[in-house]
Amino acid sequence: MIRELSLLWKRFSPLEQRLLLAVRQVLPPAAVLTFDAQVAAITRVQRLPPSWSEIDFYCMRRGKVNWLGVPLFPCTDEFRLAEVSFRVRSKGYKATLSNIRGHIFDFAITPGPRGVAFEPWDTDPIARLVSDPLRTPTGRKEPEMIPAMWRDFLDRHPGPPPAGWTFNNEATAYRLALEDGVYLILAERDGSAFILYRVDPPASGLFYLPHYDCNPEELAGDVESVVAGQNYRTDSPK
Repeated sequence: MIRELSLLWKRFSPLEQRLLLAVRQVLPPAAVLTFDAQVAAITRVQRLPPSWSEIDFYCMRRGKVNWLGVPLFPCTDEFRLAEVSFRVRSKGYKATLSNIRGHIFDFAITPGPRGVAFEPWDTDPIARLVSDPLRTPTGRKEPEMIPAMWRDFLDRHPGPPPAGWTFNNEATAYRLALEDGVYLILAERDGSAFILYRVDPPASGLFYLPHYDCNPEELAGDVESVVAGQNYRTDSPK
């Protein structure tokens, strides 16, 4: 707790400093100066409770997000820039840095790293570039690989979703970092209940998140029952 209090006057925790340095080392040489300028422009770091599984970066001016005047990457799509694998206390972690609108935005980290954010790493990290930030933008978000069972569900339900529901496909599914992994949001009901697919670490089935404050529960029944609002079964005891 005392070490976390130091973040009241420091921009970055040791965890974030190490992750940003690891990403910098795998960038194309022509992208390094732009990356450095963006890191220097960050004035606010938002670490999502409880486990810091998502860490967001903002350039704030007069209380608003404003990246005007900060060098941007040519690719303004939403995409994953780099991945960093590291170990702390003999436990493995993976962080993925994403970009939006030409600048770095957030790390999704699994498992949640809050308990080791100030600890030294066991070994040097392994970083890799996922996408070139200097490439020409496509004007759209990179597609996600959704599971076959969800594609089959969408094929069976081609019409508008039931009231309150939104269904996502490869183009619209988006990621959510939680304590135990990174999930794709395949469907959501009124922004409060979600059908998920865990992509990291990979899982074979679907999950249900009844509320942000809950933990994902692996579905053992059919998706139709959840969407219809009927009682559903999970692999977790009630």
